Amino acid sequence: MPKLKRPITQRNQPSFKHSSAETARLIRRYHVLNKELTKCDPNDARAETIRAEMESMGGIDWYQRASQLGQSKQRGGDSSKWLVQAIEKHGYRKDGLHLLDVGAVRPDNYARHGWIHAKPIDLHPQDPRIQEQDLLRMSTTTKFNIVSLSLVVNFAGDPKDRGGMLMQARRLLLPDSDTRLLFFVVPLPCITNSRYMSHEHLLAMMRSIGFSRCVEHHFSNKLAYYLFELDTKPPRKVPEWKKTMLPGKEGGKRNNFAIVLSP
Repeated sequence: MPKLKRPITQRNQPSFKHSSAETARLIRRYHVLNKELTKCDPNDARAETIRAEMESMGGIDWYQRASQLGQSKQRGGDSSKWLVQAIEKHGYRKDGLHLLDVGAVRPDNYARHGWIHAKPIDLHPQDPRIQEQDLLRMSTTTKFNIVSLSLVVNFAGDPKDRGGMLMQARRLLLPDSDTRLLFFVVPLPCITNSRYMSHEHLLAMMRSIGFSRCVEHHFSNKLAYYLFELDTKPPRKVPEWKKTMLPGKEGGKRNNFAIVLSP
């Protein structure tokens, strides 16, 4: 029997083992490459080498498939479950909550919760129901009760862009609502093993931009979950937060995760 021909436009993407360890390893490698790429001159030979390796892995489409596997509900990777439980636990649940799901790899994370109206966006959506949108370039005309930044801030290679995401999230929250929440999730080592970040440092930074109340936080084996509430009158001007080595964080096998905020 002759082999079926595939369209010449169909991409040949490398397969990967569908195990949690393999998925995590591949995602970590892609993060490292992306971060290194942001430090290179676009025309440098090193940048070309990095892009070639990322493309050999399957590029952004491959990364999204790996992320989608990691977010599989059967694999326990769906952070929306923690958010919904926290919302209900702290009395924020009500009909008609509008949520912006940034970096969504699934369009139906909140489909079973009729009281949440979610808008999923991503730079490179893998589903037609997810809107292609860059958070940093997004219009702030439409406001939300909740902005979810789950495993997206850490993917931005530039610490200034990470700070920009936090400020943009603040601008996207409804000004006259009693529910204005920011859901923030990063890999646990970003908080516990960084030279430039700690739990206390993050809380101080968030307070300075108007998120004085950390409603709840949780450290799992791999992730750090935070739910912040925006103050009724957040400060118009924010202080500068530079990339500064924290006391006691010198040396050792630590990572360089940092968030930079500019006034």
